[in-house]
Amino acid sequence: MKIFLTCLCSFFTVVFFFLSLECFRFQKKRKVQLRMKSLKEAEKQKIERAIETEKSIFVGAQKVISFVGKVLERRGIIKPLEEKMIKADLPLRGEEYLVLWLLVTFVPGFLLFLVTRHLFGGLILCLLCFFIPPCLVNREQQKKLKKFNEQLVDALVIISNSLRAGHSFMQAIELVGKEMPAPLGKEFGRTFREIKLGTTTEEALHNLGQRVASEDLDLIITAVLIQRQTGGNLAEIMDTISDTIRDRIRMQGEIKTLTAQGKLSGIVIGLIPLFLVGIMLLLNPSYLLPLFRSSLGLMILSAGIMGEVIGVICIKKIVTIDF
Repeated sequence: MKIFLTCLCSFFTVVFFFLSLECFRFQKKRKVQLRMKSLKEAEKQKIERAIETEKSIFVGAQKVISFVGKVLERRGIIKPLEEKMIKADLPLRGEEYLVLWLLVTFVPGFLLFLVTRHLFGGLILCLLCFFIPPCLVNREQQKKLKKFNEQLVDALVIISNSLRAGHSFMQAIELVGKEMPAPLGKEFGRTFREIKLGTTTEEALHNLGQRVASEDLDLIITAVLIQRQTGGNLAEIMDTISDTIRDRIRMQGEIKTLTAQGKLSGIVIGLIPLFLVGIMLLLNPSYLLPLFRSSLGLMILSAGIMGEVIGVICIKKIVTIDF
């Protein structure tokens, strides 16, 4: 009996020990969890406060930009900028682009003036930075236009085959919007949605021509509008336009080949002065330092840079052939 009681007491002692140990571990784990929860809540509140602060700043900036946009829109300044954003496929409003343009123009020149205390150098840098946003926008616009024109022949083939299969012109546009990649598929899909929402076909095609500004697309739109008024086989018209566009693309390739030497010469001539300046700065920096430290030297550098820009523009005009 004593042995039984001893074993029973030993069993309960061991069970109580392990239960106490588990309770201690649970309490310790619970403390850690509560501490982590409090830290997470504090971090969450901190993040929410930061987001609210950023949101308030962003909302304030948006209100200022919207106010400036409304004022300038009455003067007819914002609409051309928005058209450029649409043609370049950039997700910016006209007033947002204008604010970015002003920041890119004046901030670098102001920083250069703070560092060097040369007002003339800062003004020259502002003048140079003024042309950076329009050049970037034109570059994006040309990239979109080039890709659109390259995809246009395939789109015409799809439209022609779809019309021969018995589909309507609307169904052909929808098919092009689904099958073709951006930017052509995106633009045709937008045109289809405009027609579906109640816009007339003529107005939707006109909007498409305004967004893309492609001569080949204008030819297609004109042909479609004439065919809708006078009748005719639209599939054969699309085939004829497709052959015309192919011939134009082939001719463009030949012209690029013939003018490649002139373009390369312009690039080399434009880079030679920069290369010589870099070599002189490496070999004998004191030889060119007066150009950067004196007002006369900055004026000479500015004149040289402007001469470089004018020369590059002239060479580009010579080797660029419009047809």
